[in-house]
Amino acid sequence: MATVLRKGSKLGKYRLDRRLGHGSFADVWKARDLVEGVDVALKVALPSAVTEWGRKAIEQEARIATRLRHDHIVAIRNADWVDGRFTMATDLAKTNLADWKTAKRSAKTALRVIREVASGLAYAHSQRVLHRDVKPENIMIFADGRAALGDFGASRFAAAGGATKAYTEAGTLGYMAPEQAYGRVRFASDVFSLGLIAYEVLTGVLPTWPFEWPPDRYERFRAKVPEPVQPVLRKAAEFDPRRRYANAQEFHEALERAFAREAAKQKPASRPRRKRTSRKSPSPLTVQSEAFRRAHGRALELSFRCHRCDGPIAEAMAVCPWCGSADNSFAQLSRYPLVCPECEKGVRPEWKACPWCYKGRFEGNGKKPRHDPKAERTCTKKGCEGQLRPFMRYCPLCKQKPKRVWSHDHLPDRCPKCRWPTSHAFFRHCPWCGRREPRAGSFRGR
Repeated sequence: MATVLRKGSKLGKYRLDRRLGHGSFADVWKARDLVEGVDVALKVALPSAVTEWGRKAIEQEARIATRLRHDHIVAIRNADWVDGRFTMATDLAKTNLADWKTAKRSAKTALRVIREVASGLAYAHSQRVLHRDVKPENIMIFADGRAALGDFGASRFAAAGGATKAYTEAGTLGYMAPEQAYGRVRFASDVFSLGLIAYEVLTGVLPTWPFEWPPDRYERFRAKVPEPVQPVLRKAAEFDPRRRYANAQEFHEALERAFAREAAKQKPASRPRRKRTSRKSPSPLTVQSEAFRRAHGRALELSFRCHRCDGPIAEAMAVCPWCGSADNSFAQLSRYPLVCPECEKGVRPEWKACPWCYKGRFEGNGKKPRHDPKAERTCTKKGCEGQLRPFMRYCPLCKQKPKRVWSHDHLPDRCPKCRWPTSHAFFRHCPWCGRREPRAGSFRGR
């Protein structure tokens, strides 16, 4: 009689610690390898799956999955029959892409994950192995941030009989290619699934087919994805398989070429902007903004450029003080480790809320906030330990508004509308509420 699976049970050299998931093919447990002394993810085939597929078929599929050796494919450490149950042990991941908030906050992290998974999938296709169930739950994230595609064996079992029963489970049907739903799965089907995942993790929206471009939140997609990469991801998610990449090898190669072009574009941008391309005199706005940057740039952290007018701006500013643009994105520029998915400004891992836009709400990393050397205030709410950096609109822990408006030595004036500090002599717009300065454009040196 097969061993009953519960916490503390032993299967050969493995001790079951906690069940991580349940599927139509197997249960997945966090287990301890008592011989090697390491934690593993142990997939234990259900008796019903063994009856349906047969012992030889399961062993054959396990051999196929075991031969895939790649940094971005979850490695199978061992596959064997233990106490009458078929088990596969793999390296234990920290989480999966569906539950990993970091990728949803940071476009840079999300794109890195897609590149890594595309690399692993391209290798699998080069070995003539289809995955057939590429979804966020099968993209594992390890402690070092590495992404790897897993569950090759189970996905093949689910498709072996041509039935769609396994695909109706939550989180799977939405990522399936249209031709796969009709039993004509091909390598391009895996590419389609990864293309949809890329769009979802970058925008927060999963397009439902049949869909046409542009899908919902396409502007967010354009803002987060480098221009050379956009057509590559779009082609990967083409509804018609004839217009899609034929396999992940083609997709991965196109993706890497696009990122190489983007990297080449970025190199000249890192050089000083002293080189003139013409003898045309600078505009009054340029003269005014550069004079202000030289005098106050370091104190106000004017480290970025407005995408519309190229004027110096700070990440904390809600509006460009030179042209009034309110749609600057810092998703690819922020020096913070994470990015708010709503306003696309930087946030810290221990924050529970976005201090810039209020909308962003995070789980935080559960750690007690460390002393923030850039903080100038503490939250006045009783029991809250929030620390506020200059010009934060809300406490990053409890979302309470500061009771006193901010002030700054390098911004001597007050906006008549919001009462926050500004500079009537230089700014054309209030950087906090966007109010147009009545004397906008008048330059008075100081």
